[in-house]
Amino acid sequence: MMETAEKTKERESVPLRRAHKPIYAINGYAAVDGYYKNDTDAVGISVGKAQWDKKNVIPSVKVWRYKGKWSRQSEETTFTRALDMAMLVIKVLDKHYHGKDFETVNSIYGVLKVDEIECDPAIKEEFGAFLNENKKDIDAHIHILHSALESYLGKP
Repeated sequence: MMETAEKTKERESVPLRRAHKPIYAINGYAAVDGYYKNDTDAVGISVGKAQWDKKNVIPSVKVWRYKGKWSRQSEETTFTRALDMAMLVIKVLDKHYHGKDFETVNSIYGVLKVDEIECDPAIKEEFGAFLNENKKDIDAHIHILHSALESYLGKP
């Protein structure tokens, strides 16, 4: 059975009639979803009004997932948490690729310290192998983030 154009558009764009109210979005995210490019249920990423506060406008970021219907596994988090996650990822990559030790980060809210967790060595080895095999893709996404940070900070 052929899919209607409306149904295709629904699968490729963040929904507008949900509790999270998008203001900005990256639609068609499946085409750029890193390792899962073109084989993902992540349809888009949006910035908008958080779903958990009905009275106030609390900015949030949401990854929209679609599996024949909108998935309850779509995730929403605050800006600061998303930025802290990006910082954690960069610190982990810096340690893996460049051998740099984790340094604590002082913020106006306190100290952020990255801890290395004791885990199964086989998992850690597979994790490292994945990072090595996908470095080109990871670096491409870091360059996108770098460009956005430079623009935000007013650097050429």
